[in-house]
Amino acid sequence: MTRLHSSIMRRWVSFICLTVLVSGFVPLAQAQSDQWGIAKKNFNVDTAGFLSPNSVRPGEQVRAFVTCPPGSFTLTAYRMGYYDGLAAKSYWTSPSLPCVKQSAQKIDAITHLSESHWQESAQISTDGLPPGFYLVKIVSGVGHEAFMPLIVRQLDTRDRLVFAIPMMTSLAYNRWHGASAYSGKTGFLDRARVLSFDRPNNWGYGSGKYLNYVQPLLITAERLGLNIAYVSDVDVATIPNLLDGARAYVSGGHDEYWTTEERDAVERARSHGTNLLFFGANIAYWRTRLAPSPLGANRQMILYKSASEDPNKVNPTIRFRDSNRPESALTGQNYNCFPAVGSFQVSAPHSFIFRSTHAKMGDSYPGIIGPEVDHVGVPSRFVGRVQVVSRSVVACGAEKNKFNTSNMVYGVSPSGAGTISVGTMMWVERGLTNSVSARTRTFVTQVTENLLTAAASGPLGFKYPAK
Repeated sequence: MTRLHSSIMRRWVSFICLTVLVSGFVPLAQAQSDQWGIAKKNFNVDTAGFLSPNSVRPGEQVRAFVTCPPGSFTLTAYRMGYYDGLAAKSYWTSPSLPCVKQSAQKIDAITHLSESHWQESAQISTDGLPPGFYLVKIVSGVGHEAFMPLIVRQLDTRDRLVFAIPMMTSLAYNRWHGASAYSGKTGFLDRARVLSFDRPNNWGYGSGKYLNYVQPLLITAERLGLNIAYVSDVDVATIPNLLDGARAYVSGGHDEYWTTEERDAVERARSHGTNLLFFGANIAYWRTRLAPSPLGANRQMILYKSASEDPNKVNPTIRFRDSNRPESALTGQNYNCFPAVGSFQVSAPHSFIFRSTHAKMGDSYPGIIGPEVDHVGVPSRFVGRVQVVSRSVVACGAEKNKFNTSNMVYGVSPSGAGTISVGTMMWVERGLTNSVSARTRTFVTQVTENLLTAAASGPLGFKYPAK
């Protein structure tokens, strides 16, 4: 891209942002959108992009890096939420911008790091964007489309329900034109040991794990009108005191990769009364580290999954449980098995968690157990009291001939903070969608509403002791 083209694009984008600021936003009824989604036929890896940074404060600039077939493209920023039944509202659209087919990936021969060293395509001002979680949609002139996730943070999280978007887990699974943390061209041996946010994501049309494991929960929380602050897990790991005064910390359906700093920050917040809600399973299983990329701080994630391979022997990237910090100390239970099949079964129907569900002892709800589940191990490392509110029998493994349990637990810490872990990944992915029966969805929705509203009011343990 020439300097002239870059200068022209900056003027175009700045002009659009200035127009939004001067003219005000389109009224809500007109700004709601059901055009935000991407049909499978319109998604193509030749049209993709990423943002730097992908979490900002209001008013900060965001750089967009886009590749698409020669021609033109536009960007539209959709704030995800609940708008009279629709899931998004458009706040900003760019003018037509020139498409460039960007260079091939730079791949490290040793760590298998795949990184996009691309030319900047546009700059986005967030002056006119209210805090929230956004999907910036790329639409190329040939009809291909893709997402780029963006968080515009509140200035502080005090007295808010903090919704953490699991960017690091999305990154671990990303295989866009290279290796993921799970496999390379030949399998596990040439997996990526370092992964970069300077690269599009091949999951969720570019959104990562958001569409399946976060969106149904986000829509539920927004529909309730709660006082929400959106952050990324990288923010929690790197911004000091980010969770100070937060009412609750909310984790979605798949939140597997954490840094030591993130875990320290979340546990410290709980010790000061912040409730923790985990709407998934396999939480904080792998320990990672962050490092800078050519585009800025904390843009690379180091993940050897091996103490012997990792050159850092003080804080190697291994399972937390292998460093004497099992998941149960955080969530009240440990990761159990994959794949798991079973029905969710209520074992504490009088708990506030099941209020207004009309559930009775032993009632079961199919469709929400799996594919990965947690259970209460012995001994538990949780500091406080833990109550098992659901005890479900599951068949584990590919042969489905090994039987075990999946649990939902409620723990209370000495600070009064409540910790709730649903213990199954499908709670959000299926339970809050039409993928299950109306009976199951009604149950899951009511329980989710109970948890969000109760946790947003302050330390759960003072009002609801764990029995």
